[in-house]
Amino acid sequence: MKVIKRLLPILVVLIITLSVGCGKSENRVSPPFFTVTDSETGGVVYLLGTMHVGLPDTVYPDEVFTALDECETLAVELDIQALESNTEELLSAMELLRCDSAEDFLGDDYAEIKDFFVKKRIYSVNLNWYIPAVWSSTLANKLAADCGYSSEYGTDRVLLAYAKKNGIVIHEIESAAEQYRMNASEPRELQCYLLKSAVETDYELQKEQMKELYRVWSTADSEAIEQMLSDEGVPEELSEQYAKYYFSMYESRQRKMADYALETLRGGKKAFIAVGAMHYYATPDIIDFLEDEGYTVTKM
Repeated sequence: MKVIKRLLPILVVLIITLSVGCGKSENRVSPPFFTVTDSETGGVVYLLGTMHVGLPDTVYPDEVFTALDECETLAVELDIQALESNTEELLSAMELLRCDSAEDFLGDDYAEIKDFFVKKRIYSVNLNWYIPAVWSSTLANKLAADCGYSSEYGTDRVLLAYAKKNGIVIHEIESAAEQYRMNASEPRELQCYLLKSAVETDYELQKEQMKELYRVWSTADSEAIEQMLSDEGVPEELSEQYAKYYFSMYESRQRKMADYALETLRGGKKAFIAVGAMHYYATPDIIDFLEDEGYTVTKM
């Protein structure tokens, strides 16, 4: 499961469009899905754990869209459809991930990593101006495509299209700049370690573990999801950096997501919150914050 842990942060924040083809097949999923109600105000929040890539003809439980129809607002981490049509904002956000030289950033490991990317036909000279997190994202895109997954079928994209078609208001919990800045702030040594580790791990094994990641999401296998979030396998000398990254990737963001849910509940409104599934399991998670405020969160 170690490779999954290395790839997980990439998948959780994956917002760059993948363009891959997939065969047709029905794919029923039952992702993490919760609800919480404020008995005094009548406020209701639905909480869905998303996957940013998916398979064609995915069939979600009817309860998901029934709940969304009840809500005035769909809250997502980021409106990826709007971002894709705003070239200026996207380019501005990508500037946060630039560096003077990837070769200097990666040091002695650069040649090995570049050679791997060349062999996988995912190397681009443009990568030389971006930090290792972008290289890792590129590799994650390749793995997803080779497994038959595409962001075209990601949960967030499916829900955004449905909400816009039905006049449901979209609320962005974060901005593109916030998400890209978070990736840029990942400690240098940790970025290099995660990228080098992925390059040195058997590619077929990584594909199998990518599929396992999709499986645990699509079946809401909470025990497996929580196991993936441990820091097992991270070298002791990087444990402090990993802790800081964990706070940036999960804890601080989950506090913000929970605050939006609390505002909705206390205001007597109804909202459907759809964010990466790990935000409901990486402690202290969204549910922890809501329960700390006295709310009961029920699994759907």
